[in-house]
Amino acid sequence: MKKRVFILLLFVVLKGIAIAQVSENMSLLANWDDNTLPVHSGLVYNDIWGYAAEGREYAILGSAQKVHFIDVTNPASIQHIDAFPGGASSVWRDMKTYGQYAYAVADQGMEGLMIFDMSNLPASVTKVSQITTFFVRAHNIFIDTQTGRLYVAGANSAPNGIVVLDLTSDPANPTLLANVSLPGGYVHDVYVENNQAYCSHGGNGLHVYNMTTPTSPVELGAITDYPEIGYNHSSWRSGNYLVFADETHGRGLKCVDVSDLSDMVITDIFRSTLLAPTYINSIVHNPFILGNYCYVSYYHEGVQVFDISNPDAVVRIAYYDTYPTNTNYSGYDGCWGVYPYLPSGRILGSDILNGLFVLQLSFSPLPVEWGLLQAQEERGDIVISWSTLTETGQCEFTVERSADGRSFVALCTLAGPAQPNLSELNYSYRDRQPIDGVNYYRIRQTDPDGSIFWSDMVSVEVAVPEKGFLIYPAIVHEGQEFNLLLPPGEWQVALYQNNGQFFAQQHLSGGRTVWPTDRLSPGIYVLHAINQLTNTQYAGRLVVK
Repeated sequence: MKKRVFILLLFVVLKGIAIAQVSENMSLLANWDDNTLPVHSGLVYNDIWGYAAEGREYAILGSAQKVHFIDVTNPASIQHIDAFPGGASSVWRDMKTYGQYAYAVADQGMEGLMIFDMSNLPASVTKVSQITTFFVRAHNIFIDTQTGRLYVAGANSAPNGIVVLDLTSDPANPTLLANVSLPGGYVHDVYVENNQAYCSHGGNGLHVYNMTTPTSPVELGAITDYPEIGYNHSSWRSGNYLVFADETHGRGLKCVDVSDLSDMVITDIFRSTLLAPTYINSIVHNPFILGNYCYVSYYHEGVQVFDISNPDAVVRIAYYDTYPTNTNYSGYDGCWGVYPYLPSGRILGSDILNGLFVLQLSFSPLPVEWGLLQAQEERGDIVISWSTLTETGQCEFTVERSADGRSFVALCTLAGPAQPNLSELNYSYRDRQPIDGVNYYRIRQTDPDGSIFWSDMVSVEVAVPEKGFLIYPAIVHEGQEFNLLLPPGEWQVALYQNNGQFFAQQHLSGGRTVWPTDRLSPGIYVLHAINQLTNTQYAGRLVVK
């Protein structure tokens, strides 16, 4: 089947200069650019990251002097919420998120690690700490959300290795797990998944380490001699394949089969060259993978999207040039970063001089297009329901719950349709034993190739009864469950009919217990609880209709 390619030429005025804006299968929704920000070494902006909560979406944008938080939920009305100076001017900034917190580093000055609390968005953001204990300067950070560890690359305190911090105990006050040297030496950037770290060692290639014991990393494999070798800059993995970028003019992106880390194989080399055939020495910066697509920030070439579903023949399917005035590929100008993981499917891009770009593909890139997600209390249970608008491939959904919005446990897994579906589908799950207090829920969607995506997060609060002993609801229909709340301790609970006839007995520990009524006939019942240590007694009435 022939692929239709749509080329859009729009003549716009950017920074007072009439230019031709070029795109393919991607459109501009919004551009934010503050002309009052200072220029440092020819740069105004650097990296970009994203964040989503409570149905809203945000950009976290770095500039030479500050970290900016921007509400991009409505691209027609972008709201700059706040900006925080770190204390220095830096060409390089990097930001990542973990739960409600954002973390930022700079590779010039002595800013250390800045930590921001985003729980009050969209109203405000708070800088909760700026820590210089572990390092004062770093090039990049990456957070392994599966283990709650923050990895620091290019830190001044680890010139030949990496710094690992623990976020699980207190995300606002990380603790040091390791400052360790690695066989590959200096780490420019790192991608980590479940303790497996893919380190870009610049001129020493790509090395993979098992970081389960961070003080004693184990090298699992390396790729140090390959076609079009350059400065190994950054990488991203999904399933059995990884894409890495060499930040050297004229070098292509590499797609790598990493199913066997002891024998990693480059399956394809691909590139963008909008100025070909006059110039073909383009230079790439950062790749990210979502589903079958690799999103790339390309100096001079903007945001590029490649289809990697066939890793032996990668094909470019979309782009948007954020710096269309370039006439050659000399230097390092144009697009710095890209973030493709917003729930809406919108793409964030950052351009060194032209600021924040909010972009939209002309087709749905996500394996699942999410509809409504909600959680509601119902007779002591919490019902989580969600819908999908489209599902492009067979997948499964896992309901996950958390007490703090950071550490999640799986509750159940549901299968999606066996074939692609282009109409709305509805799913639901009843949590019969929610946590007293706030319950956070999200849906983990898993593709057959192992790629994982998450929905937005919702929360619902289960009121903690003030009384130590409580039956709720006290009136139920036949077959419906009810909840029994007991104070701490060990209890003998007996159920009697209203006429005093004994019906059933259970030994229970304190807390909440779900009690079925499928064996109870309509009528009035009395529950009698005796604490086996203190002999404290409670009684309550239950009505079954």
